[in-house]
Amino acid sequence: MNNQDLNEQSMDEQYKNNQKMDDNDMNNQTLKGEWNQLKGSVKQKWGDLTDDDLTHIEGDRDKLVGRVQERYGHSKEDAERDVDEWRTQNNY
Repeated sequence: MNNQDLNEQSMDEQYKNNQKMDDNDMNNQTLKGEWNQLKGSVKQKWGDLTDDDLTHIEGDRDKLVGRVQERYGHSKEDAERDVDEWRTQNNY
């Protein structure tokens, strides 16, 4: 593989990573924009989260993952999977 092939491969990987980040940003914007409506569903799914937790999360996926991880003793991967499953089930 020559340098040009490596550069093209690197650019392809960079594009895919940027696209993934854009998708996550868009999903986070959706969560943040609808957060007040989503709080009830979040409390139903994760009843151990407090009102202070919900205020802290403010619709941010990563913060929700962190609080689920913290309150339920899940690994980061398990918390991410739980949050993403909840989002899929609720079309968020």
